[in-house]
Amino acid sequence: MGADKVTGEIVALKRINTEQEENGFPITAIREVKILKALKNENIVKLIEIVTSKEQNGKNEIPRNVYMVFEYHSYDLTGILQSSEIRLSQDLIKSWSFQLLEGTHFMHVNKIIHRDLKASNILVSKSGVLKIADWGLARSWNPSMKKLTNGVVTRWYRPIELLLGAKEYSTKIDMWSVGCIIAEMFRRDGLLKGGDSEASQINLIFKTCGHPNVNDWPDIKRLCPLWGNFEPRPDEKPLPNRLAEVLTQRLPFPKWMTQKAIELIQNMLIYSPEKRWSAEQALHADYFWESPAVKKANELSMRLGVESVHELEIRKRHQYMRANGNKANPSTRM
Repeated sequence: MGADKVTGEIVALKRINTEQEENGFPITAIREVKILKALKNENIVKLIEIVTSKEQNGKNEIPRNVYMVFEYHSYDLTGILQSSEIRLSQDLIKSWSFQLLEGTHFMHVNKIIHRDLKASNILVSKSGVLKIADWGLARSWNPSMKKLTNGVVTRWYRPIELLLGAKEYSTKIDMWSVGCIIAEMFRRDGLLKGGDSEASQINLIFKTCGHPNVNDWPDIKRLCPLWGNFEPRPDEKPLPNRLAEVLTQRLPFPKWMTQKAIELIQNMLIYSPEKRWSAEQALHADYFWESPAVKKANELSMRLGVESVHELEIRKRHQYMRANGNKANPSTRM
């Protein structure tokens, strides 16, 4: 975090490490800058400028310190969901779900895949506007691409096709992540949280969503080279889909998880990417128009009771409390 010397405006800084690159800027940083300059949307974090130091990095004449300067926002979604001081409302969950889908739809229309959507990469302004951030794994995409990087998306938000080894994928990988994030807002905890390896994550998904049915997903064997390692044996009874049941459990406010909300999340967690809802389809879901209908950001009550909170602050607080017998640290109170 920093401040503009002229206006005094608080900004967020992301350092680009040029010292580890023999030929200058990391390709991921170049890609991130290009994408953010192309994507101008209310629900996508704004890249303000690039600033550099005069000190150069060795012989390649690249500045040693290069920073991406972003608009600063007081909250991220993980901080909000894990802060016991903050009480969410039905309006906030519905509006932020809708805004997340609007930002995702915009990037997908512009042929960009984010590839790391998760609650901690979602920022929220004091006025209730949601911003998709952290574009370090994002890339441009077109349907002809057949060999993409498989090791993307944080494990608990990673779609089944990636876990099963797919290298040919589409914008639908982001939609699985969005479904997990929306469910997390209702639960204030991760939906598919707990897998400490790819194999355990796959098994957790199967216990929740059932085993994939090859009749519903005919391409699974072609797209997913690891499917054979997890496919039920002929004498093994396939696990049933329990997602609707799981979505109604461990909820602070069970009535908010309506049948229409369940249907929205279910359609984003369909195994077959071809059948999984796009962001555009999800924006037309009945959930957003049943009472209370979705509200715009400027119609939301943002009296959260906390001036600012991010994932890092929550993590430090939890570490301190574990080390000190759950006694709150005054310096980390928000």
